[in-house]
Amino acid sequence: MTNEQYLVVSYLCVAVISVVIGLAAYLWLRGPFDRLASALPWRALRGLLARFFPLGILLPAVLGFVSVSYRGCNKQEYEKIIADRSYLVSKNQDQISASLIHVMWAVFAWCALVCILLAVKRRFDHRTASSLDENKQK
Repeated sequence: MTNEQYLVVSYLCVAVISVVIGLAAYLWLRGPFDRLASALPWRALRGLLARFFPLGILLPAVLGFVSVSYRGCNKQEYEKIIADRSYLVSKNQDQISASLIHVMWAVFAWCALVCILLAVKRRFDHRTASSLDENKQK
């Protein structure tokens, strides 16, 4: 296999691996996320979160993959890029690493969003409960 063929095949394989990383993260977190989202009292927000969660995990995986440039900072030419197989392998590893890192940050962002919403819910529930207690005392 020539380096040019390796470039094409490895690029497509790593693209598929990046999508699989995002899909695996989504499938692994889907159940816990649905249970957390169901704890929210706002039905419209629950539906919105449920619709955007798959996209919010898969898209960062793909963005991590495409964020790696083969040319690098010194703007190498195509012939120089495909001449070195080890350089191609290292770029494939960089792409997988970037996909994993982007998915990790996406999971952190979703966790922060859910924590904020649950804190708002708790505060909302506390206010509602205290106003109900005041009404009962009157």
